[in-house]
Amino acid sequence: MDKTGLWVIAVNLLIYAVYFTGVFLFSEQGIAAAIRSFALRKRLKPESRGFLHEFAPAEYLNKLLFAAFQKEVNGAAFFFGIVMIFFISFVLGMRLFTLPTALLAALMAASLPVMALVVRMENDRTKGSQEGISFVSELYRQYRINNKNIYAAMEATASSPADFPVCKKHLYRLLLHLRSSGNPDEIKEYTDQFSFAMGTVWGHMLAVCIRMAARSGTDISAGLADITEQLKAANARAEERRRMNSESIRMTLFLIPLLYVGTVLLSVFYLDVGPGEYLHNQFGTAEGILFFLFIVFLLLVNLVILRAVSNTRIDY
Repeated sequence: MDKTGLWVIAVNLLIYAVYFTGVFLFSEQGIAAAIRSFALRKRLKPESRGFLHEFAPAEYLNKLLFAAFQKEVNGAAFFFGIVMIFFISFVLGMRLFTLPTALLAALMAASLPVMALVVRMENDRTKGSQEGISFVSELYRQYRINNKNIYAAMEATASSPADFPVCKKHLYRLLLHLRSSGNPDEIKEYTDQFSFAMGTVWGHMLAVCIRMAARSGTDISAGLADITEQLKAANARAEERRRMNSESIRMTLFLIPLLYVGTVLLSVFYLDVGPGEYLHNQFGTAEGILFFLFIVFLLLVNLVILRAVSNTRIDY
């Protein structure tokens, strides 16, 4: 099959993908209602949240988007946006690359938004973990002051002048959800979102404590006190890791872009490559675009790996 035939097939695939994506996005509530009505018949169930909402990648993206932006974002719509980026990149890549190279470039382009969200979420998790001692201590103090009323304690903690902005945002969002629903399943879902956003063992334990107190009014004083003591011990270990690994992150974040700018200046001033010719070679040729995608992709990969390896979260 020649390139013209492949181009026609790729365009048709893109058109069908856009069409069926639109059908799913506009009809998911109806599809979900029909499926539940047929499968469950007369059983009483909570209101459907959408067929695509329960799709595993969309469910993960819901948590990722919530952790990155501290607000509800449609994970299914974001997932299909990534699919659209893949198809558009693949179709455009077919004009410049071979089929395997176009597929690789499309995968890299589609992964960039997710990787950017992961980097942002990891930054928030690190900042939130460093606020853990003051945050949990204040929540424990407010819990005792407010006669072990978890809702009053959360409200007082979220409005306190203490300096833990990341934890405040997550706690305030969790409080809004808990007060708007008394359903045990929804309480578990929202506390799981809080735990995922914090990304720490102590965040998971705190979410469990809040869930128990919100569901049945269980006294969680001992749990909060234990988390506070564990965080004090973990803080000393985190300080040493922070000193050892901060230099690697700075080198990756600043040195790679500076090296790229350096290659541009060397090409223009020492190799007699004009700015217009350089831009054409970088963004107007298949090889230039592919190498630029590799640079951006590997930069984000390095940032994610460094965040995982040099993790300075205060945890236990």
